[in-house]
Amino acid sequence: MNRGMIAAFAVALVAMGCSGIQVSQDYDPATSFGSLESFRWETTVQESTGDPRLDNPLRDSRIRKAVERVLKEKGLAPSKDGGATFLIRYREALNKKLESAGGIGFGIGSYGRHGGVAIGTGNNLRETEDASLIIDFLDPESKTLLWRGTGTRRFKEYDDPAKASRDINQLVEKILEQFPPKT
Repeated sequence: MNRGMIAAFAVALVAMGCSGIQVSQDYDPATSFGSLESFRWETTVQESTGDPRLDNPLRDSRIRKAVERVLKEKGLAPSKDGGATFLIRYREALNKKLESAGGIGFGIGSYGRHGGVAIGTGNNLRETEDASLIIDFLDPESKTLLWRGTGTRRFKEYDDPAKASRDINQLVEKILEQFPPKT
């Protein structure tokens, strides 16, 4: 293996570990997702998290508008008469984590006929917060969960509403890319 291939492999590993949004989904396989045609929000006011950074009416409005826009693009319609085929709710959570700071270093070297690759990380730790947005689709009668999509990324506070909207739109789009599930 030559040095260029080793360096490319190392860069690919770092890029995979640093992707911005991680998404996942869970769903009831017995659900006929093709029959879901119209939606409405379970509540008009989002449940409080106790964190004023998340309990923000402007943030709530951005999330709801993004979800509705993506669902409309998928051919689903908001319920006009309350007779929705599924309900939507969302919640957010912040999770603290420790992260190594100080950068990543790579080294490639050889000694005689032997070669090696070294990868080092910084030894400074810092606390960061990841924000998770969880979007649920529920049966309107029983309120049982039909589908759940989750997106997680590093939490940011914004001083620019346009940037906040852009990032929320990106997060919601990434989560709802998974819907309907490929069965």
